[in-house]
Amino acid sequence: MKDFDFLVIGSNGLLGSNIVKILKKKKINYLTVARKNSNFNINLKNFKKLKKLFIKNKFKIVINCAAIIDINYCEKKYNTASVINCRLVKFLSQMSKKFDFKFVQISTDQVYKGRNGLANSETSEIFPINKYAKSKLLAEKHLKELKKFLIIRTNFTGKKKNSFIDWLIGNFKKKAEINLFNDMYTSTMDVQTCAETIIKLAMLKSKGIYNLGSKNMITKENFAKKLSKILKIKIKYKSVSSDILQVPRGKNLGLDVKKIEKKIGYKMPTTNQSIINLVKEYQ
Repeated sequence: MKDFDFLVIGSNGLLGSNIVKILKKKKINYLTVARKNSNFNINLKNFKKLKKLFIKNKFKIVINCAAIIDINYCEKKYNTASVINCRLVKFLSQMSKKFDFKFVQISTDQVYKGRNGLANSETSEIFPINKYAKSKLLAEKHLKELKKFLIIRTNFTGKKKNSFIDWLIGNFKKKAEINLFNDMYTSTMDVQTCAETIIKLAMLKSKGIYNLGSKNMITKENFAKKLSKILKIKIKYKSVSSDILQVPRGKNLGLDVKKIEKKIGYKMPTTNQSIINLVKEYQ
């Protein structure tokens, strides 16, 4: 049996790949699991193969970044999406009990009901407005009886095809007119800071639910306008309500990050700082 500090599940995704970059840079020993281009190329629905990985290797910390995040897909094919979003998490929780590793589950800001103008704390009211949020909330329940666990409720973006910022910059360059939501508030942060903070928190003596996002919350519209100002690009857009979406989303998804700031000992970036960090990725 070989010992490793980290196992990153879903290592090819936006967050997983950034976590791996940081672990590599810090020379922390780790293994990765994904469908392809990882240390162990495994279909994550194949729990038997995954179990062999835990039998043959010992991990201190397991971070699960794997998820079906397409909200429309989750709404239409909930049973299929829940295999990764719920059943995989239940299986990993069982492995955590058996093999005594700290289990870090990446959740979402979408689980909060939200109150107009107020950021959500970790104890704020929960209301999964769509099936994606429902699947992530059900996943969280599997961790709460573990001795060593973290649930990270977050919202991030970064340089990856089909990410929020990639969609924005792509449309800016094409000079295409886009719809921007004037009533959906989030604390979206840059993925690199998100990944660094998750690793830091995981390595501390920490347990429970933590919000992780930028220090303030703004609308999707204002996020795009700040981005265009920093890039010095004019944008064409319509200011619209998120009510036009076929599948409903939460509108007041801002995150109160005081708890995580106190634990790790430093402040989260403002939205403006996060956007500047994101622009550097593209430059």
